Amino acid sequence: MAYSVMVWLVNPGEQAHQGEELAQSADRVQNPGAASGVNEPPAFTRLVYGVYEDPQEAERALGELSDNLHHNQPLRFEMHGNRIFLVPADRVHYVVCSEVVRPRDRERFAS
Repeated sequence: MAYSVMVWLVNPGEQAHQGEELAQSADRVQNPGAASGVNEPPAFTRLVYGVYEDPQEAERALGELSDNLHHNQPLRFEMHGNRIFLVPADRVHYVVCSEVVRPRDRERFAS
């Protein structure tokens, strides 16, 4: 069993010129080899902070998040493709930790 720590962000609401940006980004994302997902609208409202193998690791991650938010420090998300997102503390709505079942966990339980 794994434990997922997810950060939910404050919903930014409707953004100025969002409709035009969506129309323009549709063409860019279709291009072969284009890096997509980091600067394309609309803004996402949740990020996976990490997936941990045991509850103690998840608790350490929650403690780290709690300390950063308490000190009003930005949260650092290391994403796929060596991309790093810094999220300001005032954009965090809440943090959730839950058990998750991954495909490899299902295979282990089935055998």
